[in-house]
Amino acid sequence: MKEYYRIGETASLMGITTQTLRFYDKIGLVKPIKIDPRTGYRYYAYEQFHFIDRIKYLQSLGMPLDDIKEVMLSKKVERLLPFLDQQKKVLEEEEKKIRHQIEMVDWYKDYFTYMERNEDAPCVMHLKERYYLQVPCYKRDLLADMEIRLAKEKSEQGIDNAMYLRQYGYKISYDAFCKQKFRPDYYFIYLNEKVKDAPNILKLPEGDYLCFRERILEEAWNPQRIISYFQGKAKPELMLAMEYEDNLDNYAHANYEIQILLEKTRK
Repeated sequence: MKEYYRIGETASLMGITTQTLRFYDKIGLVKPIKIDPRTGYRYYAYEQFHFIDRIKYLQSLGMPLDDIKEVMLSKKVERLLPFLDQQKKVLEEEEKKIRHQIEMVDWYKDYFTYMERNEDAPCVMHLKERYYLQVPCYKRDLLADMEIRLAKEKSEQGIDNAMYLRQYGYKISYDAFCKQKFRPDYYFIYLNEKVKDAPNILKLPEGDYLCFRERILEEAWNPQRIISYFQGKAKPELMLAMEYEDNLDNYAHANYEIQILLEKTRK
């Protein structure tokens, strides 16, 4: 076994770069066992290899070099354990974020293919509770006015943007719908879950909804089938128009699923 290994040999054996070893030297983490005064070559001893390997696996766990230096120079295992506990918490939080991102990818895949996977004919669907943030709509509002008002409300809520789902909707008037008029009362956006300590976040009830499609922004639908459906029945109290984008260019021609609450789920 050799007594000393040059920096290039050490880097090759340990699977790191010479620049990394020079940086370790610079910050006082791993010093060469000796430096040739004539050539300036750095040399390392075999006994340092385990030290370097330990640094590598602690880095692979995501520990910062400053923390690794503090632990390694202490030479005490009990100094390492609190850092490992902290790093575990960091990684668990990252794992939680990644799981959330995967769920959101699945949600958006469902969102953009929803219209393809479901028939156009009216049907009754059971929908779970949904959480949303809404703003009022006024008679002379343009679509841009509603969107800007909602964007401002989102900003003022201080809720992480990742909590919002990229699906917008309107609460609409049944009477106006039957007159073939688009007159929304509220404009809203979904959230993917309930937010604690957020009183302005509202809840749509779980229950059975009559669902069908219309391009409501074009005001070109035939309301007769819905008028016939509710003839002799109580006028619905909750009617929603949910946007489903079928292109990435012109949302004005987007399909909307009309959802009319028929019966709430009793709990």
